Amino acid sequence: MSRLVLVARDPNQALQWRSALAAGGAHEVVAVTNGARSAQALLQQHRPQLVVCDLRLIDGTALAMIQWLALQPHRPLIVAVAREESEPLLLEALRAGADNLCVSAPDDMAALAAAVEQTLRGETALTPPLARALLEHFEHSHAKLGRHRLPGDEQGALELEAPQRELLMRLAAGYDVEQLARAQTVATRVFGQRLRAVVRKLQWDVRAGSLTLQLD
Repeated sequence: MSRLVLVARDPNQALQWRSALAAGGAHEVVAVTNGARSAQALLQQHRPQLVVCDLRLIDGTALAMIQWLALQPHRPLIVAVAREESEPLLLEALRAGADNLCVSAPDDMAALAAAVEQTLRGETALTPPLARALLEHFEHSHAKLGRHRLPGDEQGALELEAPQRELLMRLAAGYDVEQLARAQTVATRVFGQRLRAVVRKLQWDVRAGSLTLQLD
């Protein structure tokens, strides 16, 4: 049974999340709050396996909390929740340390539960706009690296491998993971895990203390 902390701006939304995620006994919701500041104390106290958080909370955005969590020695997995694909904080949440995103209507509990399960399996999902944004990010990083060569391990941490780039390109073009999995006769989890690896590369400079990428 996985232990969850829920950080939701709306108390009624938090109750819905709790009911949906605790159903079936697969997850234990150990704490609920509606602000980033109050969440920090709860997270230190309960040390959950996974945190579900709204990107916009009662005391501001969740970005600083996500980055703080991502830098903890025994960090939990993080699912950031937004209502619209156009939410500008989605890419920033991934960069700060979120493992996965859930972009859905407030009452779509099935989508939230699916995102939690996907995250626990080591997978990530990306919308077409986010896939395009990640391609642009890595193209920009690659251009920087052309002017500033880094040690081998660091160089690889900032560049996409060919299968990762191809996957992002196909997602950006509007294909979904299920279509790609059927076309290549592989399990969808393969692509979900490949996307998690891309997100880890996006977060590399945060994990490294944001020092090495100050290249300009």
